[in-house]
Amino acid sequence: MIRRTLFAEYTNRFMLLVLVIALLFFLGAITESYHRRADLMAEIEPILSDETSVTLKAAPTIIALIVNLVPGVALNFLPALAALAAIPWAASRFMHTLYDTKDVKEAHDFLHRRVFGMTAPDPIMIIKDGDIDIGVGGLFDRVGGRGFVVVHNNNALVLEKGGRLTRVMGPCLGFLDSFERIWEVVDLRPQRWILTDNAMTKDGIPISCEADITFKIDDRFTDQWGQVQTKQPVETESLRPTDEEIVKALGEKGIGTPLPYTDEAVFNAATSLWVRIRQPEHKEQLRKWTGRVIISGVEGTLRSMLARYRLDWLLQPPQPGQEESPREEIRKQLEQKLQDSFSPGNKVGARILDVNLGKIDVKDKRISTQWTDAWYSIWEQRAVEGMAEGEAELARLQAAQVQAQAEMVLALTEAIRPLVTSEEALSSYKLATRFVETLWWLSYSPGTRAFLPPGTLRTLDELKKLLGDGTDTASNASPQN
Repeated sequence: MIRRTLFAEYTNRFMLLVLVIALLFFLGAITESYHRRADLMAEIEPILSDETSVTLKAAPTIIALIVNLVPGVALNFLPALAALAAIPWAASRFMHTLYDTKDVKEAHDFLHRRVFGMTAPDPIMIIKDGDIDIGVGGLFDRVGGRGFVVVHNNNALVLEKGGRLTRVMGPCLGFLDSFERIWEVVDLRPQRWILTDNAMTKDGIPISCEADITFKIDDRFTDQWGQVQTKQPVETESLRPTDEEIVKALGEKGIGTPLPYTDEAVFNAATSLWVRIRQPEHKEQLRKWTGRVIISGVEGTLRSMLARYRLDWLLQPPQPGQEESPREEIRKQLEQKLQDSFSPGNKVGARILDVNLGKIDVKDKRISTQWTDAWYSIWEQRAVEGMAEGEAELARLQAAQVQAQAEMVLALTEAIRPLVTSEEALSSYKLATRFVETLWWLSYSPGTRAFLPPGTLRTLDELKKLLGDGTDTASNASPQN
């Protein structure tokens, strides 16, 4: 179990210190006995010369010798003891000054954990919802391990040690090594950003359009055959044996199945930072990977697409014969552009999930007058063009009508001329019959039929009835042209 393992590590390191102290004390005793060997021999020699008293005086003499050596041994051990006390004190003061700890005790506790290890999962940092939920700003956060970290299933960490990025840590229960600290927290949850982009339409009207973009950390990778695969979620990683109670409690609070990701995408996202060096007070002085997706991928692209359409095209629904509206065309073009920009293995580590366009607004309400004037000019131009086309068509029809009337006159003249020039007596009945017959044939001609008055055909029928059957042959015949 985790507590038992930590306590065993702490005990082993502490016993090593005890052995070092015992060794120093033993070396001090040897040093003292070496320097006082003449005095010791002078005290022992009388006892050894009297054989009868050796056994009786040996034990007290040895005890007395040891008692006499203790002050010297302690005096010899005093520098080592002072060093063992001064080194932690000086190091604690240095840590307190260097890292601006709350007090010297906090710095001493940090060094104590560094040397002997931890006796419990403390200090602890809990990473949740893309940020440090517990432990932010503490010495563990600013300086680094050794410490215990709990990374929830929707987060991943990029760690650094000694000014160098070391590794990616996903959702887990684990420890940070000595002086290993969290460099960046990456949120694995889908991100939804709404960007309002300002643009100019084709007819010169300034507008604003909302782009609704949903994206996440990329979970795609290319396998050994060059095929793009999607990484599946894995079980929670536990770096050490843990207490069942801890695992159960953390599981209830979100350490479940982690969201899928790739180490490369997390590393790219964490290092995709833009810093405004000359604008330290800017609200976006530090732009992270989410801003890179929106600003660099959407803003300029959407503006150039909107500039290709007039305002009325952007606002109108799909017209008859049109498969989709201009808004839908822009949305699809923008989505395709983003998919191409953030393909698997891209430098930002993002994956586009969905693209939508929001409302389109005219920036200045006074522009409505300009818009109306522009449309009035356009429709006035179209009306003038239509009138010109209508007048041209009317002139063409009038010319055709004159030509048809001339053809009718010529046809009537040709039909009556034989009767007029004939030597026979001109019969009015015959003249009328020939006249009706000619008009009847003209009514079948495509060039003249369109210009006959509406009542002409009815009048011809009445005349035919009045004149009798003289025109039956002509009326029953079917024209060939």
